[in-house]
Formats: sequence, C-alpha cells, structure tokens
Amino acid sequence: MNMLPEREGRGIFLWANQSIHFSLTLFFFLFSPLLHSPPSSPNPTNTMLRSLLRVSSASVPRTFPSTLITRHASTTPAIKPNIKMLADIRKTIEGISMMKAKEALIQTNNDFEKALEWVREDEAKAGIKKAEKLKDRQALEGLIGVVVGEVGDHGNRGAIVELNCETDFVSRNDLFKGLVSQIASTALLVVDGPSTPTEGQKGLVQDVAVADLLQAPILPDPTPAAAGSTPAAHEFATVQESITKMIAKLGENISLRRCAVVHLPENQRGMVLTGGATHGGDKHPYAGKMGALSVMTLVSKQGGSKKVTPSEAVTTLSRQLTRHLIASPSITIHQEDCKIPLEVSNGGHAPPEEVDAWLDERQVLAKVAKEEGLRIKVVDALRWERGEGMVKAETVDFAEEVRRQIENK
Repeated sequence: MNMLPEREGRGIFLWANQSIHFSLTLFFFLFSPLLHSPPSSPNPTNTMLRSLLRVSSASVPRTFPSTLITRHASTTPAIKPNIKMLADIRKTIEGISMMKAKEALIQTNNDFEKALEWVREDEAKAGIKKAEKLKDRQALEGLIGVVVGEVGDHGNRGAIVELNCETDFVSRNDLFKGLVSQIASTALLVVDGPSTPTEGQKGLVQDVAVADLLQAPILPDPTPAAAGSTPAAHEFATVQESITKMIAKLGENISLRRCAVVHLPENQRGMVLTGGATHGGDKHPYAGKMGALSVMTLVSKQGGSKKVTPSEAVTTLSRQLTRHLIASPSITIHQEDCKIPLEVSNGGHAPPEEVDAWLDERQVLAKVAKEEGLRIKVVDALRWERGEGMVKAETVDFAEEVRRQIENK
C-alpha cells in the first residue's frame, strides 16, 4: 500500500480541518437564532449542535484565512510633525519642550506660522492659570537690571529695574536674566522720564510707576548673545504678558517690584553722562544681584553752549564711579561740595588696572576736568540690591508647605 509523504499528509489534514471548521462556523451563524433563543423545552438537536461546535473548536486550530477577516481601520493618515519645522520652532521660541512643539505642528497641520501662534496662545493661557495659583507666594529673590543708552548731543539716559522671583535657582536661569534685561531696556526706551522733576523727588533719577511699565510693549533682549536670534521670537507682547509667560515656563511667582530712569531736563547746560553697572549676575552684562546708576554733568570751560564730546578718560571715570557705588553702599552725594569719599579699594568689583588711587571725589574730578577742559559734577546716583527692605513672611510647617506645593502644580 502506497503511503503519502509525511509533509503532504499533514497539509491535507490541516486543509481538511480548516474546511470543516469553516463549514461549522457558517452553519453556526445561519442557525444562531435557534441556538441562542431560550427553548421552551430541552431540544436534543440544539444540545447536539453545541457539543459538536465545542469539539470542533477544541480540535481545530483557531486560524482563519485572511480573506475572511474584515479590517475597519481609519483611512486618514496620522499627521507627522515636520522635523525641520520642529527644530525651527524650538530655536525660535526659547524654552519650549519637544512635546509641546510636536503638538503645535500636529494641531496646525505643519503650518509653521500657525504653530508659532498656537504655542504663544497656549503659553499665555498656561501662564495666566499658573500666575493665579502662585500670586500669594512671596518672591524675595531676583535680579537688578541696568541698561544705559547711547550718548547723544545732550547726553544719555539710564534705567534700573528690580524683578523678583522665589528662589535663587530661578534667578540664575538664562531665561529669567533675559527677561530682566528686556524690561530694563523697555524702561529706558519706552518709559520716558518727566520733563520736570516729579513732586517729592530730587535729582535726575526719577521713579517710574510699575503699572505704567507693565503695560508697555516689551523690547528685545539687548544682550549680544540674543542679537542673532530669530526676529520671530520677539513677538508683540506687553511687559506683563511676558512676565506671565515666564511664570508658566519657570513655575515660580515673578513680579516687577520697582523701576527708575534718568531723564534729561529741559535747557540743560552741557551734557548729562549716565553710567550704569551690575554685579553678581554670573557675568551677565545687564543683570545682577546689585545695580547702580551714576549721573554727571559735563560743561565746557569755554562756554556752556559749546558741544561736549566725552573722551575715553571721562567715560572711564563714569564707569569707575558707578562700580564704586556698588562696592560702597554708604556713599552719599552732597550737592553743595559734591564730595564723595572714594577710598583706595576695588572690593572685587573692578579689575585692578581700572582702579586708580581714589583719594577724594573732588580731587579725581578736578584732575580729569583739568585734562579735558571741562567742569565735571556728580549730580545724582542710585544703588539697588535685590530684595532689600523686603521682609520674609512667617513660615508655615513642613506639612502645610508640601500641601501648598501639591495644590500649585
């Protein structure tokens, strides 16, 4: 008796089993109403069919021809974010996460401009919500921002601001430093000083209402590192809106505490030269834990109407005086004798080569004035330190602090 090869025999067996299983399955669907409807009395036929199907299901492999399986899948392809646009968004909007940039491209079908707008709207909404949660938390840390303008025909102006946050860790963040310098630059160029001294204030350094500055359109970061950034990153926003967005990014309460600017008075004889400096900001050019402004008037000895152009020696004098203001908190200006003690000390705030033998402000000014043919007078100065005058609120117990942290997430 001829025997079939083992492989062919196994194939025929599997084919036969699948055929039987398919026939029984078709039979089951045709007569399912009879099988599932509750009979009034036991039906031997139903019992036999159920037993037969159970035996078939147990003995036949649970495989079906692919042609019998109907797939109901969506025909709409999933949107994949454009890789180049993803990188451009993260470069344009500093601090945005990879997931948020992906979501923006997916939501806008890879439209770059719409994706940028989507991110900004999302940041604004998140910032408002976060700011509302954190508004009662104390912000005692932060930085002082100082920006001085270019010297023109009548001199130059300067601005100083204090922006507070909750921790020193956030104050050392580059995003926070950039915001401080942006606000200081805005105060200098947008918020102009009064033409006449404000009532109750003396000198050329005048306080500015914080509420007015918050509503001003914020200007780009003046630092050299930010000069080459994408222009699209500098979208129109007020100072308040920029602070709110930063709250969402950094997760801390941030508030603008104070601001002052140097104004150029009308009919000023000669030139007003403003110097500015900061210290303690990890070498940031416009932000630090301390900041100062100094204001000098320069008048030509040949006549008050003669145009004055400050030399390198005069600008160096202004810079040294401002740095010394930071190093010596007790410095005072006496309008009558214009005497400021400037002892021989750099206090670690200026390179040794820039520190002359400071004996007396009157002697130093007289020396430079004689060499330059000028009458030089220090007329105003201002020094701020972050958090000065602020009192820390009474602390709560550890459990209460943990509860607040959880609620504010």
